[in-house]
Amino acid sequence: MLSISNKFQGELWGGGLARGKIKTYIQGFDEHLGGGIPEESIVLVTGETGTMRSSIAYSILYNNALKEGKKGVYISLEQSRKSLLQNMDALGMPYKPVEDKLSVLDLGLIRKSLKTVGNQSWMQVFKMYAENLKNNSNYDLLVLDTLSVLEVLADFKDPRTELFHFFVWLRDLKVTSFLVSEMKPNSLEYGKYDEDFLSDGVFHLKMEKVGDINIQRRIRCVKLRSAQHSPNFYTLLHSDGKFEVTRVIAETNPLF
Repeated sequence: MLSISNKFQGELWGGGLARGKIKTYIQGFDEHLGGGIPEESIVLVTGETGTMRSSIAYSILYNNALKEGKKGVYISLEQSRKSLLQNMDALGMPYKPVEDKLSVLDLGLIRKSLKTVGNQSWMQVFKMYAENLKNNSNYDLLVLDTLSVLEVLADFKDPRTELFHFFVWLRDLKVTSFLVSEMKPNSLEYGKYDEDFLSDGVFHLKMEKVGDINIQRRIRCVKLRSAQHSPNFYTLLHSDGKFEVTRVIAETNPLF
């Protein structure tokens, strides 16, 4: 594991001062997070395919834009902007009401910027893009979907060291960030290169088999610095454009 000196502890994790809270707007979940996510945290949203990781991350930005007026940026490195917005609309989150607060970008838009920056690396272009957006719109929330694709595009030679510096840069943006990541079935690792250690928070999503035919999605907060949170799993439900959690009451067997 990457050794982190005391000099960088404060830079990486902040000074421990009281901060405001960012609500997830997942009904019933914020109360298990001590009221929400401390501002300027970096949260890893991880789980197997089909657990609605991207939808959860988008929902947090969407509802904070709609209900709090907070500006957000959602950067999709896998799915096109058009496809993402269509999917979110189908989940009851139409873009029109938040289009002045929530910017949705895809890899194609970022690649267009590559043509104007000469021989800079992909990571340099990405950082410059995010910094320019911050300077121009002063956004509060950022989603990167997915961290795994970023690692591939950046062609990290020393992933742990380079991710450490990426996290330091991300903190310097002074935004609350959500990094969507994927776990392999049966894996006990939340991050391949200590991303879970570098993050302030980890939301783990999974699927459980209930009985012979039913499947339930589950969510839990594995860690959340500067917050008193429950580590328990909760059943994750979605209806009418809203997410909510309920207490797990059924005996289940892991799906994977």
